Amino acid sequence: MAADRQKEDCAIPEEFADAKAEWLQLLMAMGYVACGQGRPSQAATIFDGIAAVRPNSELPLIGLAIAQINLGKLTLACETLVERAARLNPDNQLVKTVAAMVFRMSGAMEASDLLLDEVIANGSDSCATEFARSLKGEDFRYLKIRKK
Repeated sequence: MAADRQKEDCAIPEEFADAKAEWLQLLMAMGYVACGQGRPSQAATIFDGIAAVRPNSELPLIGLAIAQINLGKLTLACETLVERAARLNPDNQLVKTVAAMVFRMSGAMEASDLLLDEVIANGSDSCATEFARSLKGEDFRYLKIRKK
């Protein structure tokens, strides 16, 4: 019973069920701008809202993971990408590339390289492929130095 009530409380109001794609694209851009301006908490809120309106899209989850990375929550970002976004679209090359970046930032270089090599070999998404190539040479050691 409590779960049913919680579902009811979290239901998307009908007036937002067919939110215009342009509005959501603008909100996505605002989320990325918030990340870029050092406001990852606000960005996470924006991406969470978009994900609620578009529960079958992995795109807001990529943004949410980026915000979580900026918040220093690498484990949560990994869960968002692997357990949520990849389940929605296992073929999304950008999801794989951002997940590889999280693995790399966490020190899991082998897991990262496996995903990056897969994305590069696939080559179906030029943006993800180029991003994957650039990540292959990155070790993120500077993050460890900066934390000290």
